[in-house]
Amino acid sequence: MKKLPSINFSTIEILCLLYHKNSTKDVAVALGLSQPKVSRALNALRDVFDDPLFIRKNNKLVATKLTHALYESFSEILSCADSIEGLAINRTNVPEPPMVICTVPQLEIGLAQQVIDEAQNNSVNSTLAISTSAWSERSEQQLIDGEVDAVISFMPSMRKELLSKSIIQHRGGYLIAREGHPIWQSPTIDNMIDYPIVKLVTMPFPANKSPIGVYAKAKGKSVPVYATAPDLGSAASSLLNSNAFMIVGVKGAVDFLASIKGLRASKIDYSQDKLLLQDFSHPTVYLWLRRSLDGKVLAPFWLQQTLESYIINAHK
Repeated sequence: MKKLPSINFSTIEILCLLYHKNSTKDVAVALGLSQPKVSRALNALRDVFDDPLFIRKNNKLVATKLTHALYESFSEILSCADSIEGLAINRTNVPEPPMVICTVPQLEIGLAQQVIDEAQNNSVNSTLAISTSAWSERSEQQLIDGEVDAVISFMPSMRKELLSKSIIQHRGGYLIAREGHPIWQSPTIDNMIDYPIVKLVTMPFPANKSPIGVYAKAKGKSVPVYATAPDLGSAASSLLNSNAFMIVGVKGAVDFLASIKGLRASKIDYSQDKLLLQDFSHPTVYLWLRRSLDGKVLAPFWLQQTLESYIINAHK
């Protein structure tokens, strides 16, 4: 027997197919090779093992005893090769980690889909994954450390590593409560303070103070907090199952809540809204993006444009 290095994967594959098909012609068709090439590979194997390997009987190639033994080993070799190839393919096609946008709950609805759509419009990556995370006091450091890709906040960032861009102020709040709520008989702020309030975990005011709570205190009353909701879905559930109300200034969040069966939304009268905000500045939405050491914004320009557009449209 000659040395095994003269055997390659191609000849191993040919022998295994011959074992099943019993015809050099059929193997040639299956592998897209010429029949003489298949015959040469078989002759090379015969030379290596000093055995005919296949004997022609009734117009078919019948495996010898040695070929039966070789087939078991050769098929294992091919199986291992397929597994290694599969691992290599999966390795090269590892999906990119999702892009993470940290946001306040009032500006989460539809955000991920908007970014995905714009990524495709800009031919960025058809398989780009987007996820959102809730804004918190850790968001600045998460952005600096590269754990998130952008942040939407109600407060500016003073960190030099970040671009903190004022996008829009929202003027005018909306009262939201269940449809049968008594407040709808006379939706004034003096009547609102007789009912509990649902707050979102992140409010667009300093120290998360509620203007309606400050107003009630000035009137010698206290507005109890029925629930502090982490997102709009939780807030809606609380509103539907209580006599609580909430005030929201972001129109996109208002539209989402108003679309839920059993909830109603109405813009607060201008004079009432002005009275509520007399001790507050109008809430502002900021976009934070990470900078490089030379001050260049690291987020792609299409992402910056997409997030700015999303924030502005959410207020219309």
